[in-house]
Amino acid sequence: MKTRAALGLTLALAFVWGACDSEDNPPMNVDSNAPAGVIDLAVDSVTASTITLSWTAPGDDNTSGRASAYTLKQSSTTINSSNFDAATTVPGVPPPGNAGAAESFTVAGLDSNLAYYFALRTRDDAGNISPVSNNAMWAPRTDTFHVIKVIPAFMDNTIYAESDTLSNAKGQHIYAGNNNNVPSPRRALLAFNVAAALPAGSVVDSVSLRLVMTKKTPGAPDATVTLRRVTDDWGEGTSVANLGQGEGGGGSATPDDATWGHRFYDTVSWTTPGGDYDPGGPYPVVTTSALGPYVWRSSQMAADVQGWLDTPASNFGWILLGEETGARTVREFDSREHAAAADRPQLTVYYTAP
Repeated sequence: MKTRAALGLTLALAFVWGACDSEDNPPMNVDSNAPAGVIDLAVDSVTASTITLSWTAPGDDNTSGRASAYTLKQSSTTINSSNFDAATTVPGVPPPGNAGAAESFTVAGLDSNLAYYFALRTRDDAGNISPVSNNAMWAPRTDTFHVIKVIPAFMDNTIYAESDTLSNAKGQHIYAGNNNNVPSPRRALLAFNVAAALPAGSVVDSVSLRLVMTKKTPGAPDATVTLRRVTDDWGEGTSVANLGQGEGGGGSATPDDATWGHRFYDTVSWTTPGGDYDPGGPYPVVTTSALGPYVWRSSQMAADVQGWLDTPASNFGWILLGEETGARTVREFDSREHAAAADRPQLTVYYTAP
């Protein structure tokens, strides 16, 4: 027979257990957030027996943190969620870097005269697994050769939400993000003369955009920067931002400058103030933290460049979009006019030429 004390202890424990097991007081926090799927897996270079792949680290919880492991697969056919496990596993892939890190791995022991498909998934330390990435494909082409070309920007500009009379066409920097506590976004426009740099009839295999971040507000939190394809023509006039303000405040717009309201100041307006662009994708979202170079890669960027090569009249470049609702998210990048040529915007295209 239980004593009154033992019975009381049993009831107390039952009460505590029930309280801990209630919806309002869950017993523990369970990590159920899987890493994001990689969207920019690409073939960067090929030799007679190796293929080098590149991609951007997705993170642990969706697009933040650091995941635990990659599983890379190769096959002679397209890889998807239904056949991923059955495809051949590629050994030796290093652990992921922090979210947004540029990753690269060389697959050896291949025959470059054969076609290959590659895809990967990412796992975190709780065992959550990402969706299958896009496929990176190598397909040998008869009487062709493979080339890597670095293309400099031929136009860039910054537009400023607080005034349609501000621009920065010839300054040393471009900007993306929100300037301060009062909503005042900046957006950067970039264009590359693809048709002049690549032979007609080339096939674009992969691309990457490299920008060097040179400034952010002291103590500012990490902030993301993405890009979108611009759908209307725009101008680069002769405006120069006030160097005494670090160019962040912009300068007086000149004829044919792009501004927040105008594609060409002050005669031709954007359909939507702030720039006309395709909201689709998939485009990479890069988290910026420390100063230095950052790289954007995705299959959609490669498709954009292919389209600009095939139809040059459609080439209006990309627009850089930072976080525009938080405070101190603005980021400064070196422009095409920057004194250090190595720090200017660079579009690297890996392509197959006739």
